[in-house]
Amino acid sequence: MTDRPGDGPGGKKPPRLGVREIAKRVGVAPMTVSRALSNPDMVSPETRVKVLEAIEQAGFVPNRLASSMRGNGRMIGTVVPPLINSGIAEQVQGMSDECHESGYSMLLVQGEFTQEAEEKSIRNLLGWRPVGMILQSFVQSEAARALLKSSGAPVVEISEIKGRKPVDMVVGVSNFETAYAMTMHLAAKGYKRIGFVSTPIHGNDRLQQRRTGYHAALTELGIKNHADMEVEVPITAQGGAEALVTLTSRHKDIDAIFFSSDTLAVGAVQECHRRRWAVPGRIAIAGYGDMDLAAQLYPPLTTVKVNRYEMGRRAVRQLLARLGGDTKVPTITSLGFEIVDRESA
Repeated sequence: MTDRPGDGPGGKKPPRLGVREIAKRVGVAPMTVSRALSNPDMVSPETRVKVLEAIEQAGFVPNRLASSMRGNGRMIGTVVPPLINSGIAEQVQGMSDECHESGYSMLLVQGEFTQEAEEKSIRNLLGWRPVGMILQSFVQSEAARALLKSSGAPVVEISEIKGRKPVDMVVGVSNFETAYAMTMHLAAKGYKRIGFVSTPIHGNDRLQQRRTGYHAALTELGIKNHADMEVEVPITAQGGAEALVTLTSRHKDIDAIFFSSDTLAVGAVQECHRRRWAVPGRIAIAGYGDMDLAAQLYPPLTTVKVNRYEMGRRAVRQLLARLGGDTKVPTITSLGFEIVDRESA
């Protein structure tokens, strides 16, 4: 019988190395090895180098879960909506980069915009005993809020900064103000029949506030709001194209559409090209998010610019500051926004 790859003599697997074996090789106490992995600042640079070299030579994989359960973990948990949303992906990238640079790991669980799914995801994450939690929306479930508060871990919600008291801290923008500003911007350019398209709003605090901001602007302008000038579609380019067709079929005189996502707006612009409609000659198109493609689209997309990458980084910084004992970390942090006026509107 031949040995399988990775097996020892006679097909037996080699013994699994642990912290004690690494400590013996280096000539230090097991606690020193643990500290070199979880709290490197507590170990001298020379000893840390020796420990890391021994680990690399031995192919040792530290048991991160065991470390976390002992309270020495450096893991931040996060619940995110479906990552098809490019803005959410940018936030996660910002979080990941900040965690990596700060010596922390990030455990990600995908959730949905329902109370049941939210509570399940939060309970799942808390079972891993993270040192802190970052949630990519406001917490809807009172049971989930109670779970988070009883855990004792600091919490940052990346969300709407107005209209709801955060569990602990919140980093974000006023989605009401962003949508209000874009609707007023379109009106100032002469558009009088402005439609609104979003992904499903139920359970999504950001989209709820954008729609409310859109309504508020129309009311202030004296423009009567028609419910059939609003459409909810999946967050895909196809969804944006279908929304364009729906609204222009219902209202022949509609002259502008504000989309709650650049992804939707891109689909609408492409549908206009297929129909040989001039943008903005036949209809103006505005988006939200200022994704990379927005400036490269033809015509370039008018949109709301929100720095979601920085939101992710800032959320981690706020969390780490609280963990470090900073009592002056703000409860609400607004990053602001910008209306980017391009040729599509």
